Amino acid sequence: MTLDFCAYAQSLDLYRYPRTPHLEGSRLQDGDEGHGHVPYRKLAGQTLVVEEKLDGANTGISFSPSGELLLQSRGHYLVGGGRERQFSFIKSWAAAHADWLLERLEDRYVMYGETLSKKHSVFYDALPHHFFEFDVLDRRTGDFLSTDARRALLADGPVLSVPVLYQGAAPARLGDLKALLKPSLAKTAGWREAFEATVLREGHDLARAWKQCDKSDLSEGLYIKAEADGKTVARYKWVRRDFVQAILDSDMHHSEQPYVPNLLADGVDLYAPRLALDWDTLRAATDTGESS
Repeated sequence: MTLDFCAYAQSLDLYRYPRTPHLEGSRLQDGDEGHGHVPYRKLAGQTLVVEEKLDGANTGISFSPSGELLLQSRGHYLVGGGRERQFSFIKSWAAAHADWLLERLEDRYVMYGETLSKKHSVFYDALPHHFFEFDVLDRRTGDFLSTDARRALLADGPVLSVPVLYQGAAPARLGDLKALLKPSLAKTAGWREAFEATVLREGHDLARAWKQCDKSDLSEGLYIKAEADGKTVARYKWVRRDFVQAILDSDMHHSEQPYVPNLLADGVDLYAPRLALDWDTLRAATDTGESS
């Protein structure tokens, strides 16, 4: 990455992904100070999309007015350096698909997603990809697209979105919503053995690695969007208590921990021009026991 491009990228407007408030009963995390919980009753009567909350690195993909590919994480553009190792995959993947991405996103949209090539707190052993789109911002209008609008924009290409667990009217009770929290779709029954084998193969200390790993089969939590008129009008998250405790029990932030790669499901072609494996296929394999 040249110094000229680094300076150019930093001169561009950066559209940081908005902070997501916690829903009633969700466990607050570091950085959530000053942000209370939203009562579930406020969601009554709204149309919701509920997604599995994946544990990865927030990533944004967009293009400059002159067509340069721009990658960002949180509040900065990715311009190189040793701290960007976990983004090595997304850099090569986005470059490989730059023509298709430019055709769809133009200089109008910012596509946000999670990069999961590196374990943060949750270890995945059956990912159908290493990048998962979860939101698209229209820079012209300032609106975030609805789930259906995002699907239409990104159809028939290499982009896989986060798994949708429910789409419809808000459940009557918070307990009905929380019932959607189940084992992660990207973990097999044998993920613990796969984790230990991966840690040892990478040459890391196993006891310390377990201290820095969420031990539950369940997903991190739920990500909830309220949608209307082709737009996402609000978003919330619900994070389980023991996931946050796993973070607190670690002796360092995930960015400082040894690099432990997440694993892909069988048959994944990361660079295929069209998706080789999606969540429905993975879910069916899990249900029949093929992925365990």
